Amino acid sequence: MSVRYKYSGLTEELYQRLVSEHAALRETHKKGSYKQYFQEVRQCSEAQARNIYQKFNSVVVGRLKLSPKTAKELEGIISDELFSDIQSYLSKHYTRGTITRPEVDRTNAGLPEDLYKRFRAEVEVLRANHKTDITKYIMSVKGCTKKEANKIRDSINRCYAEDITLGPLKVIQMEGLLSRELLGDMARYVFNNYEWSDKLDSEVDRITLEYRTKGKVGRNKATVRKALYTAYALGV
Repeated sequence: MSVRYKYSGLTEELYQRLVSEHAALRETHKKGSYKQYFQEVRQCSEAQARNIYQKFNSVVVGRLKLSPKTAKELEGIISDELFSDIQSYLSKHYTRGTITRPEVDRTNAGLPEDLYKRFRAEVEVLRANHKTDITKYIMSVKGCTKKEANKIRDSINRCYAEDITLGPLKVIQMEGLLSRELLGDMARYVFNNYEWSDKLDSEVDRITLEYRTKGKVGRNKATVRKALYTAYALGV
């Protein structure tokens, strides 16, 4: 068996504790209950549970480096003490490639949990209503090319799966595909918590005014460049 990552990116002590808990779980949950256990603990689908335990298995045998995101998925699966120790270690020592940098927290796609749950619920309805023609539907709503529609569909799917964070560009992309109420709430949170490039200013301006609730969208932005939203809030 090939080992790609020694101790899977952990200290030897943390790695051995993880291996021991993994072995205990496999011993306790046999005959098909292993996947079910992951489903019950993480409150997720069968496919998501399979993805989590497969990554867990790969980490234990050294084929996968344990990332903060994967560690987060093991919360409740491994003991609270081990989970806390691993998170503490990874927050200071985790590296991607050759550059040491903090892992982006993609939990709930960067949204508050209640807002993320509403987003997932609407995406599920969107998928159910357009099982075979979601790209064509996006094209009709956004008036864009098939290539652009596929990019938007990919953004929606990746935010749904917590693979990326839902930032200002994603809010703009999803306009018209989600309910007005949800998009407005997402815009208020995202525009107040994320920076955006200058080229998005006109679109952010438009959504700020179009979806405002008593002028609150963007008014908490801290940077000088975004201070104009305070003026908008006071003037409209």
